[in-house]
Amino acid sequence: MIAKYKIWLKGGALIVLVLLGFGIGWIWQGANGEAALERANTAHANTLGEIARAGQRQLQKQQELLVAERERLQALDQEHYGEMEDAKQENKRLERLYSGADDERKRLRIAVKVARADAIVSETTGGSSLGDVAALELSPEAGRAVWDIRAGVIEDRAKLLYFQELERERQSQPNGQ
Repeated sequence: MIAKYKIWLKGGALIVLVLLGFGIGWIWQGANGEAALERANTAHANTLGEIARAGQRQLQKQQELLVAERERLQALDQEHYGEMEDAKQENKRLERLYSGADDERKRLRIAVKVARADAIVSETTGGSSLGDVAALELSPEAGRAVWDIRAGVIEDRAKLLYFQELERERQSQPNGQ
C-alpha cells in the first residue's frame, strides 16, 4: 500500500511541480508581456510626438511662405497703385492746364493723316490741300471726352501691367503657386 501512496505522492508532486512551473511561466510571460507592451506604448507615443512635431514644422513653414507671399503681393500692389495714382495726377494736372487755357489754346487739335485718295478728291473739287497731314479740331464736349478717355486708358494700362506682372510672379513660383 505504501507503494501505492508513493505513486500517488509522486504523481501529486509531479502535478504540483507542473502547476508550479506553469504558474511561474505564466507570471514570467506576463511580466515580459507587460514590459513589451510598455515598450510598444512608449515607442508609439514617441512616434506620435515626432509626427506631431513634423506636422507643426511643416505648418509653420507654410505659414511663413504664405506671409512672405502676402507681403510680396502687397508691395507689388503698392508699387503699381502708386504708379497708377501718379499717372492719374499727371492727367488731372494736364486737364487743369487745359481748363485754365484761353479759348485758342483750349481747342483740342489732332493731326490726322489724310489718305492720298481723299487728297486727290479735295484737289479736284477745289478744296485746299494740306498735303498728307490735316488738323482736326474737336468740339469742347469732344475734347472733354478725350480727357476722360485718356484717364480711363491710363488706369486700364496700369491695371493691365499690374496683372501681367502678378501673373509673371505666379509663374515664377515653384509648382505655379
